[in-house]
Amino acid sequence: MTDRLSTLLHDEAHDLAIPDAPTGAILTAGRRRVRRRRTAVVSIAAAAVITGGALVHVAGARARTPVVLDPATAPAATDWAVAQGSVVHLGTGATVKVPGQVKSMYYTSAGTLLRFGASPYTDGPHTSGSSYWLARPDGTLTDLRFSLNDRVPGSDPSLPYLAYADKGADDEHWMLVIRDVRDGSTVREIPFRGTSTWNGWAAPPVSLSGDHAYIGVDGTLLDVRWRTGRVEETTVPEHMPETRGGREIVSNDAQGRIQVVDLASGAVLKTITYDPSVGVERYPQLSTDGTHLALLPYAMCTDDGSCSYEGRSARIIDLATGASRTTSLEYGAFGWTATGRLLVVDGASVKSCDPDTMACTSTPVTLDGTGPIRVSGNNNES
Repeated sequence: MTDRLSTLLHDEAHDLAIPDAPTGAILTAGRRRVRRRRTAVVSIAAAAVITGGALVHVAGARARTPVVLDPATAPAATDWAVAQGSVVHLGTGATVKVPGQVKSMYYTSAGTLLRFGASPYTDGPHTSGSSYWLARPDGTLTDLRFSLNDRVPGSDPSLPYLAYADKGADDEHWMLVIRDVRDGSTVREIPFRGTSTWNGWAAPPVSLSGDHAYIGVDGTLLDVRWRTGRVEETTVPEHMPETRGGREIVSNDAQGRIQVVDLASGAVLKTITYDPSVGVERYPQLSTDGTHLALLPYAMCTDDGSCSYEGRSARIIDLATGASRTTSLEYGAFGWTATGRLLVVDGASVKSCDPDTMACTSTPVTLDGTGPIRVSGNNNES
């Protein structure tokens, strides 16, 4: 009799219609408890998991199935790449070739992600034809079999993931997608909300830095804790995020200043002022690890597309000490290793240099392809 009763109760419970959890109330309560700065938790769709007060959609799995996400790992000094045309030279000494022209490269802990197509330019007429292949340190290649078309993705040298935004139900609803570059699988889909009218891309641009994905929407940057799904609004004005080591460059042309901001704490690490009536005289770029700021001269370009700094020097600033030094760089022929060393390409070699002392180690390479040289550690999205 007891077994029969237990079976009947189990069957009856199985058929009951269980209402959804009151997600609005849960998020509101969570907002009150955890608010380091002004936040805006986004209302999101139903098929989601409640994880620490945040809603996360687990792609390709039942809603309550946990997903094991890889921890961050330290990059290696040999994590760099230089490409021209279809040939890519890796810092390990391996050389790979892809069936197209390299447009841009992204650091990941699994290797260098290569974006290539019929044109070496991301804003050319062939952007929809871009392919994404992973080049591992040993020179093996994996075709990930997806194309992001006109989107700006983000990666982190310590993680095996690529993050980008995808279209939702309308122009205000989007999905942050986290893909594993080792096999192309989707491991996270996190809904967020915001308009994106200030840029010309198919979706808001994304930058990945540690446990955070920063997304450029109208008016601000969104901070998505992609491991839990929590979405917050930062106080950083709208722009294309290029977060490195948790740090971001914020420009304010009206006030005539450039600031380097630590996004986790909100602290301003460095302020550089200029005359706004004249304009910005140098273009700022963070090292891959966020420890140094390069102030690059504006380039002069001719009608045929060739550009140069016309003998003007760049300035490299150590953000921890404030010390700086000047160095000569050739337009388009420098970048950063995954560990934050300055890369300098001279056509016959790639030099990996300490940005404070400019002491370098040299690796011979042969660059004899056609088209622009691509050096890792640069953002070639346009």
